[in-house]
Amino acid sequence: MVKIILSLFFLYPCIVLADCNLEANMCFQTKMGMLIQKTRVVAGDNYSHLILNDSEIFKARTDYITFEFNDSGVFMNGKHYIIKTVFSFISNIPCSFNGYYGFCSKSVVLDFSGTEPKISNSFTPDSGNSVIDWISWGKKNAIIVFEDGSRFKYENGRVERLKKDQ
Repeated sequence: MVKIILSLFFLYPCIVLADCNLEANMCFQTKMGMLIQKTRVVAGDNYSHLILNDSEIFKARTDYITFEFNDSGVFMNGKHYIIKTVFSFISNIPCSFNGYYGFCSKSVVLDFSGTEPKISNSFTPDSGNSVIDWISWGKKNAIIVFEDGSRFKYENGRVERLKKDQ
């Protein structure tokens, strides 16, 4: 039994990566095709890149990009396809935010629900480096809440900060 579990543990990543470009660190099936991340080290140009179907759709001066996948996807032909996600990164370029000077976290919504991918404006939680606590994906908009209590609303390609009373 232990051998079966261990073999599945090692086999699963091979099955998942079978559809991926071997040079990629991460790849995800989206409604519009394969989304691949190339980290700064793999890319070799001081940027991490997001590539959709062999076309670059985003790049940032960061070591790597992390993704927050909740239930925003669909199942088709036995596979799960991502429709919306939030990705975050810590820029390698120092920033100043709310009196804090250092390396701030930035988050961006990536939306595959239409005919073209939408990449939102970047947004930063109140504390500068908090992580996402939860996301409520709706058909029209989404609410993104960070552990520090910062709240944002995504709608139609744009993210805005919600006031404390909203």
